[in-house]
Amino acid sequence: MSFLNKDACVLVTSSRHQDSIELALAFHEKLLKKGYTSFLDTFLAQEIDGPEYTSDNEIPSIVFVFGGDGTILKTYECWKNIPIFGINCGKVGFLTEINPEDVDEALERLEQGEGFVESFNTIQVSSKNSEAVSAVNDVVVTSDKIGQSVSLKLYVDEQYVYTLDGDGLVVATSIGSSAYGLSAGGSLIVPAVEAIITVPICPFSRRVVPMVFPLNSTLKVVNASKYKCSVVVIDGKVYYDLDHKESIIIRKSKEKINFVRFTENYITRVREKLLRFNPDDVDE
Repeated sequence: MSFLNKDACVLVTSSRHQDSIELALAFHEKLLKKGYTSFLDTFLAQEIDGPEYTSDNEIPSIVFVFGGDGTILKTYECWKNIPIFGINCGKVGFLTEINPEDVDEALERLEQGEGFVESFNTIQVSSKNSEAVSAVNDVVVTSDKIGQSVSLKLYVDEQYVYTLDGDGLVVATSIGSSAYGLSAGGSLIVPAVEAIITVPICPFSRRVVPMVFPLNSTLKVVNASKYKCSVVVIDGKVYYDLDHKESIIIRKSKEKINFVRFTENYITRVREKLLRFNPDDVDE
């Protein structure tokens, strides 16, 4: 599959860090010199005072993201179902494909027709008073005030599971299991395993443990705190509040996030990312 040809429409986006901005704009200029139709997100277009490059009315064939996982999640929010090629300008970059020093080689490989699309399932979050929102990584239900606990009831396929008293609950996708869920004590789930993962955050009871459910399950999280409001955070962004007895429904979404990849080896990818923070963990 060819992602780059002269008929392709390319979008370049980046984080707000200066290094990412400079790399993204230099890449945009290189694409233009090569004869590609290249657009920028609104922020980058403003950086060069180039409104003619704004991508508002364009549907790109591929999106190049210069940033970390957070930038990719923001990009997905605006450009769903468009293949994303991530250049890691952040810290870990589980979702990215290459490092900045490899961008020229990657461009050549894409021009030669290398690469394939890897698709991952997302989950859908909805409530009685709110429209459904897709989450790539996770949904977090927590207290609306830092440092206060919250009481939450979890149901799966209409069956009561437990009541959690603690800092909150992470509900993650398989690909999102490497993010907040992993930090909170959950397992790293290979994306080929289609699942929804629940990870309690600092529960008072040790009997409330992380659990893995089939992706086709329907989860309900109810705010059981009588005098406290909880907030629903989707992929790092606060979407709405939950008052006492209000709930959210979480199930498999019809939308997917698509990445352009050169390799399929997720285990190697994870190990390389983790080694950046655990340099002594080397298989000799």
